[in-house]
Amino acid sequence: MIKAIILDMGGVILNLDKDICVRNFKEKAGFECIEDFMDIYHQKGFISDFEEGKIDEAGFYDECRKYCPEGTSDEVLEYCFQSLLTNAKEDVIRQIRELSTRFDFYVLTNNNPVCTRRFFEILEENGVRDCFKEIFCSYKLKLLKPGAEIFNVVLEKIGCKPGEALFIDDAIRNVEGARKVGINAELYCDGLEIGNLPVLN
Repeated sequence: MIKAIILDMGGVILNLDKDICVRNFKEKAGFECIEDFMDIYHQKGFISDFEEGKIDEAGFYDECRKYCPEGTSDEVLEYCFQSLLTNAKEDVIRQIRELSTRFDFYVLTNNNPVCTRRFFEILEENGVRDCFKEIFCSYKLKLLKPGAEIFNVVLEKIGCKPGEALFIDDAIRNVEGARKVGINAELYCDGLEIGNLPVLN
């Protein structure tokens, strides 16, 4: 019996637009090689370190400025990075509202404090922040999906067995990582009706 539904953030709850984000970094921050570090599913280099909690927010901005014109501000870099997150997926928000009366919802995201701030704002704007019992972020746990340890830590914090959790992510390697520890995991695709999944019925 499923006790917890764990959702990824970007690509599942929120729409992402890498092209807009990359364009903003190049045009507004002068960060021409940003694509060497950015990836929708798994960030690279110092951005990956940021998401794993190896560097803090100030360190992230300092790393960015190594590739930007002198004087590029924290505020400009924050704007550029947050532009990756466009808006909430309306059908997923609807399902969260409906299903949160039957299941405990959680978020598990490879993420950083800059984008997480914007994520919280979008949840508040859509009135679903309180639908989540807890939001687990890689930078706080200092672990990244798809490693087994991050899933095991989250299960322990939630207080449920692997078979009692459903995990939904839009990256297949994260789905496979969850399955390896015994979690029921589903690859997200647009139009997925969570409540119709066999594991919930």
